[in-house]
Amino acid sequence: MSLCPFHYQEHRSSDADLIGRFIDAFPLALITSSVAGKHYSSYIPLLRDHDQSLFGHADRRNPQFAGEAFSAQVFFVGPNAYIPPEGYSSAQLPTWNYLAVHMQAQVQTVQGDRYALDILRRTAQAMGAQGSRYRVDDADPRVQNNLAHIVGLRLVPSEVEARFKLSQNKAQKDRDAALDWFLSGDLEQHRQLFEDLLRHTSGARE
Repeated sequence: MSLCPFHYQEHRSSDADLIGRFIDAFPLALITSSVAGKHYSSYIPLLRDHDQSLFGHADRRNPQFAGEAFSAQVFFVGPNAYIPPEGYSSAQLPTWNYLAVHMQAQVQTVQGDRYALDILRRTAQAMGAQGSRYRVDDADPRVQNNLAHIVGLRLVPSEVEARFKLSQNKAQKDRDAALDWFLSGDLEQHRQLFEDLLRHTSGARE
């Protein structure tokens, strides 16, 4: 299955450097595929490797990753925001801006504690760029016990396209104003919702 995207040309990008930087900034991916006639979707953080492949890990109980290899569509979705008329410098209609990367990829599952441990170690190291000081200690019993429950993933993309919708079709002053509005979003207004969601799902475990 190939990507058949629809979007305005000014919002589409195949720039490998920009796409790579976007994935580094927003590594949570939605992997969708069909297994034995059933459609599965899983949210998995994926990181870039030096050969432009991606790596991550999943719960071994997840039936989506029971096989050795399969084709999947992968989506990385970043921030999005409603841009109202007052978000522009001149008179404009509202729009919705968003950032995403879509790809078709071959997913390979990799068994073995050594590979799983390497993935955990490299993931923690990569997250250091986002402020985390945690590093994997190979001797930590929690780490050793976790290895039996995860399967390593390697993804090789075949088609990749970004959709960076940031009011590119507007005049420069309106692009700048829309970007300022986009970056000014505050999740604090949703604190009560998040707290209610947390209470509702407090019995769940990953």
